[in-house]
Amino acid sequence: MGQRKSISIAVVIILIVSLFINIFFIGPIVNICKANPGNISQSWDNTTTLNVTVLHKEPRINWYDLQFNNSGTWESRLNQQIIVNNSAQYRFIVNISSDYGWENISYINITAWNDNGSEATTYNQTSGGNINLHLQYENTTGTADWSLIWPTTGEVTFNQEESYETVEVDPYGIPGHTECYNVTFAFTPGYQFRYAPGSAIWNTTEGFNDLWSWNFNITIDGYENKKSYNNPAVGESVNEFGVYAYTEIVSVGWPTITGSPGDTEIADTNITILTRSNGNYTLNVDLDQLDHDTHPTANMSNTTVSLRGGNLSAPQAFGAGFVYLWGTDAPTYQAAENTGTSKTTNDLEYRIAIPMGQFHGNYRGTLRYRLTTEV
Repeated sequence: MGQRKSISIAVVIILIVSLFINIFFIGPIVNICKANPGNISQSWDNTTTLNVTVLHKEPRINWYDLQFNNSGTWESRLNQQIIVNNSAQYRFIVNISSDYGWENISYINITAWNDNGSEATTYNQTSGGNINLHLQYENTTGTADWSLIWPTTGEVTFNQEESYETVEVDPYGIPGHTECYNVTFAFTPGYQFRYAPGSAIWNTTEGFNDLWSWNFNITIDGYENKKSYNNPAVGESVNEFGVYAYTEIVSVGWPTITGSPGDTEIADTNITILTRSNGNYTLNVDLDQLDHDTHPTANMSNTTVSLRGGNLSAPQAFGAGFVYLWGTDAPTYQAAENTGTSKTTNDLEYRIAIPMGQFHGNYRGTLRYRLTTEV
C-alpha cells in the first residue's frame, strides 16, 4: 500500500516539472492570437445577362413572287405581263414566318383584280370572273386546304397538285419559336382573263403604281387573329402584273342560200361564230363579189347581200364598208366580257336579193371576219 502511494507521488512530481519546463523553455501549449485579414475591398463587381425574347403576334411576309412555268422552269413575272391561253401555268409563292408556330396561321388570302385605269378599285367578286381572282389557304382543322374562292364559273383553273407548302428557315427567326414556310398557289388563267398593258416602264417598287394593270394583295391571319401585311404602313401587301392581249376567232359557220331571180331569200340557218378576246373588241365582216362557179362573167355584187346579228338589229348591206356585228366603225369598242372564256354569237342572219334575170348556177363569195382587241 505504501509502495503504490510513493509511485503516484512520483508521477505527479514529473508532470509538474514537465509543465514548468514547457512554459519557460519551449513555449505555451496554447497561443491566443489575433488574425490579420489583409486589405479587403469594400465593393464587389459581377457581370451577367438579361435575356429578352420578342415574339411578333403578327406573322411576317418575308418575300413573295408571281411565277410562270416555262417548260418546267419557274420564272418571275412580277411587274411583267403574262400570257393567257388557257394552258400557261402560274403560281404565287409566299415565304412566311410565324413566331407563335405554324398552327396559329389560320388563313392566307391572295386577292387580285384588274384596276381598269383607277387605283381606287378593289377586289370585288360581283363584277365577274375575268377581272377578279381570290386564292385561299386554310389551316383551321389541322389539315391545310388550298382553294379557288373566285371565280366560280371556270374563267380560272386552280391547279391543286401544284399547290403545297414546304418548311423553310428564317435566318432571323428565333430558335424554338419561329416557324417558316413557303406556301404556293398554282393557277391557269382562261382565254378572256382581262387584258392589262401595265406600263412601258414598270415601277418595281412595292405598291400600286401602274393604272392599267392587275393589282394583288396578300393577307395572313395569325396568332390571336392578328393580320399580317407585307407593307404595314398602308395596311396591305401590294404589287402588280400585266396581261397580254388575247384575240381569236375559234370557228364560224358557212351560210347557204337558195332562191330564184327577183326573190329575197334568207340563209337556211343562222350562223354561229365563236370568238375570244380578253379586252374591249370589235367584230366585223366583209364580203367579196359572188362569182359563178363556171361562168366567167356571171357574178353578183356584194351589195345584194345583207347581214344582221350581234348588236346589229337591222340587216345591213355589204359594199359600203365592213358590216360590224360588235362595236362600230369609229371605232367604238364592245365592252369586254366579264365572265366566260369565249363569246358565242349565234344569230348571224344572211340574206340576198337575187337580181331579175340572174344566171342560174352556184355562186361563191369570200367572207372575211375580223376580230380586233382594243390595246
